[in-house]
Parts: sequence; C-alpha cells; structure tokens
Amino acid sequence: MKKCLSIIMALIVLFSASVNTGVIPATAKMPAATTASVKAKAHKVKKHKHKHNVPKGNMGKWFKSRKALRKHVNKVMKYWADKEERGEITREKYYKKCPCGYEAWSCSCGKWTGNFKYD
Repeated sequence: MKKCLSIIMALIVLFSASVNTGVIPATAKMPAATTASVKAKAHKVKKHKHKHNVPKGNMGKWFKSRKALRKHVNKVMKYWADKEERGEITREKYYKKCPCGYEAWSCSCGKWTGNFKYD
C-alpha cells in the first residue's frame, strides 16, 4: 500500500512538473555533475590486482593503516598475557610465544605489514 502511494505521488509530481516547466526531451544530456558521479562509481567497481612491492612480514597479513596494525599487535600481546595470567601456559612459554615488540613498513598502495619481535 505504501509503495503504491509512493508511486502515485511520484507520478503526480512528475506530471505537475512537466505541465509547469515543459517536458524534457529524451535527447537531453545529463548534467556534468551527475555524469562525473556515475563515472566515479564505475571506476570504483574496477578492481586492479596489486603486487605489493615489499614482502609480507611474519604477521602474515596486510592492514589498511598503521593504526590497524598496532591494534592487531596489542590484541596478540593481550592474548598471550591473558593465557599466562589464567595459568594456561607457563611463564617460559609466555616469554617464548608473546612478541615483545614489532617493526612495521608500508607498501606503495598504502597498506601496512610488519614483523613481530621476540627475545
């Protein structure tokens, strides 16, 4: 019912606009701004394969930003700290498995990766 009302209202607006301002011919061109936005959307759809110009670190993944990389590092460190705190692993295993830091680098495409550092 709502859909039907919406269609009727759209038709009323369309007919009243064409009566007041005249009918726009079918050969009329789209405004430049609309054409540009359509082209921009079409450009976004195309995905280009990108070969990273730097190797993926021992983290094993690419991140959209350095902040996202830092968030991942903190998550991994917290994971191991929580396991040690709950007594699931020994302190020796904690020192062996939990990274004590990291190094990060970026690719020309803007993504980030890095290496965990261990003692």
